[in-house]
Amino acid sequence: MTQQVIGYIFIAVIGILAIFSFAIGIEKMIKIIMGNYILSSIARASSSAITLLINYINANPDTSFFGMWSATLANFFTNGKTTIILILYILLIVLVYKKSKIHISLPMDDASRKMTQIIFVPLTVISIALTLQVTLMGMDVANIQSLSRLSTAISTNPYVIMYFSLTPVWILLHGIITVFLTSEMKVSAQSSLPPL
Repeated sequence: MTQQVIGYIFIAVIGILAIFSFAIGIEKMIKIIMGNYILSSIARASSSAITLLINYINANPDTSFFGMWSATLANFFTNGKTTIILILYILLIVLVYKKSKIHISLPMDDASRKMTQIIFVPLTVISIALTLQVTLMGMDVANIQSLSRLSTAISTNPYVIMYFSLTPVWILLHGIITVFLTSEMKVSAQSSLPPL
């Protein structure tokens, strides 16, 4: 793929995420943003857990599981690590989006609600992009050298390189802005259990 095609794909994905975020409304955007903070921790922990599993399998070369020898298992987990974590992330974000019982009420009129929605669209897009980056990179997401290698491997576009290189800054700024904007919201969990 040429660098220009990669740039168009990058812009198209951001555009699709922005349209999706605007269409789902403020409450679902906030659920996705909050869920992504939890899911990024799960993705990093899953990356470390799979690495530990690979090390354990390699340390015990005589074991087998469902007829597969340890070399085959280690090879499977080594080659499929990113895919396994990505599938886990997608399943969990769909679960958060569809099944979350948290109700978020915003004390504001329609004009304030529309303005808040415009502010939350980029926050949601950045939240999804950062969590996908954490999912794909695992523990290397805060490693400046790994970020630099990834950005130059993906594109020579200086904006793409700058975005990837500043990932820790984006995570910090995104977290601070999200906490600031959500500090006035009332959050309650709906229970499906009958009252006692």
